[in-house]
Amino acid sequence: MMIEKEYDHWKATSAKKEVRHYTWYHVNEFVDELEKQIRQAKYHYDLIAGIARGGLIPAVMLSHRLNIPMMSINKRTLIPIKQRCLVIDEIYDTGETVKSIKEVNPHVHIGVLLHNEALPDLNYFAIKDPLKKWIVFPWEE
Repeated sequence: MMIEKEYDHWKATSAKKEVRHYTWYHVNEFVDELEKQIRQAKYHYDLIAGIARGGLIPAVMLSHRLNIPMMSINKRTLIPIKQRCLVIDEIYDTGETVKSIKEVNPHVHIGVLLHNEALPDLNYFAIKDPLKKWIVFPWEE
């Protein structure tokens, strides 16, 4: 099957040999932590933007919990400066996505579930880790 061949190639080319699977329980715990940090910051956001694809699910979860409208974006989407926007992604691993977002939207705040401890801090993150394993979230199973 073609999809299996593509997956095998993708898996073989990954520099990370070990895999870490997170469950929905973990994701809920991560989103709980982000929600807590956001509420403690007492900063009012007009919009939550989920980065397609991995950031969409945690962004929807936060949108419901915080009662803030949500939209889907990619890393080149321009968000109006007047919007106090919180951009959500699932993982901050290499920093490339955040760099792309900040190039076109320097005014946004960013939150992630998993934060590579080797990278500069973001506004919000649930877990800071070396991220030496390939991460698989439940929506990727």
